[in-house]
Amino acid sequence: MAEMNTKAIVLARLTEDEIVNLANFNCGDDVMNEFIKTEAFDEQELGLNTTILLYYEGSLAAFCSICTDSIKLAHSEKEDFPYATIPAIKIARLGRDIKFSDFGFGRYMIAVVIGTALEINESDCGVRMLTLDAYPGRVGYYEYLGFEINQHKEYKKRENISMRYDIFCESL
Repeated sequence: MAEMNTKAIVLARLTEDEIVNLANFNCGDDVMNEFIKTEAFDEQELGLNTTILLYYEGSLAAFCSICTDSIKLAHSEKEDFPYATIPAIKIARLGRDIKFSDFGFGRYMIAVVIGTALEINESDCGVRMLTLDAYPGRVGYYEYLGFEINQHKEYKKRENISMRYDIFCESL
């Protein structure tokens, strides 16, 4: 892994002024590239998500779109929580430009979202989990970071794998 200089990182919320910086972004996934270039800002303006951009040494290196969510627990999991549905922040999209594949920016962005969720939980609104829908080939990566596959039967029907991370754990 390449050494990341955290002092060279700038995080910015996607604004209309930032749109010009999206043109050359390429995470190697056409759907994700299309989202960041043509959909992210419009969806943010509609209040559907917030997109955070990560600049490294002045270049757009990664992005993460987040929104509110909730997850249903499987019957066997309900002993740990008083409710069947748990409040969450969803990592709706996460992409890293292929030029920065060895810097750990995906993990860095997840840590940023965990920090955001903890701040929200402490100051404004209850939230316990992060959620995401992983491409099947990325499940191992997210498990390595401490995410678990959601067990409720509703999530078994999806093409992508529904996963969650308990923000109160310390594994990341």
